[in-house]
Formats: sequence, C-alpha cells, structure tokens
Amino acid sequence: MTMPYADSPGRWKSVLMQDGQAEMSWTPTPDMANPFGSVHGGIVATVIDEVTGAAVMSSMESGTAPTVSLHVEYLHAIPIGGTYTVVGEIVRRGRAMAIVDGRILNEEGEVLVRGTCIYQIPRAK
Repeated sequence: MTMPYADSPGRWKSVLMQDGQAEMSWTPTPDMANPFGSVHGGIVATVIDEVTGAAVMSSMESGTAPTVSLHVEYLHAIPIGGTYTVVGEIVRRGRAMAIVDGRILNEEGEVLVRGTCIYQIPRAK
C-alpha cells in the first residue's frame, strides 16, 4: 500500500507496515511551519493520523477504515528540518473499532508528540 503524500518533498517514507504496526521516517520542510517556526499542529495531527491509519490497514485484508476520533498531545515543538521517527501500533482491535496509538520521536528517541486514533472497521460483506 502506498502512503498518502509519500511522493511529496518533506513528507514521510514508510519504513514498516505489518501486523498492526507502522513506522515512518519524516523530515518536515519549511512549508509546514507555523508562524513561530516549528511544524504546524495541523500537519503534526495529519502525520499521527497517517501512521495510525497505516497500522490499522496493515491488519486488514482490504477496504478502508475511516478515522472516527483523533486526539493529539503536543509535548514539545517539532523543529523544521530534523528527521523524525513516527510509529503507530494497534492497542485494541474489535469487530467494529480499532484503537491505535501513535508517537513522533526525535533522533534521541524522545517523544515529542503522542496521539490516539479510533478507526471504524468495515463490516464483512
């Protein structure tokens, strides 16, 4: 599966996507900056949504799983130009919903952002 926006400069590269887990490498570019010079919170939320969505999709045979809820905690500002590791992991998956945690880590492994997404799992036809 191709990651959305993966071919755009400054977006993310998929490193791992299997068994309910996903990992990406991400280097934000200047066009992602907020007025204070760090990465805009909306971009950060999108990255969390993408990595957690990739974790869910890795556990499915086919189809889509729309985001029902997204909660993001901004623990530290994310500087433009660094390279970050973004990870997602299914915490619990039922028949109708999946709860997935995501994190953005700096090169030292410090958690800069963490988030939780809930996804609707499509019913089998």
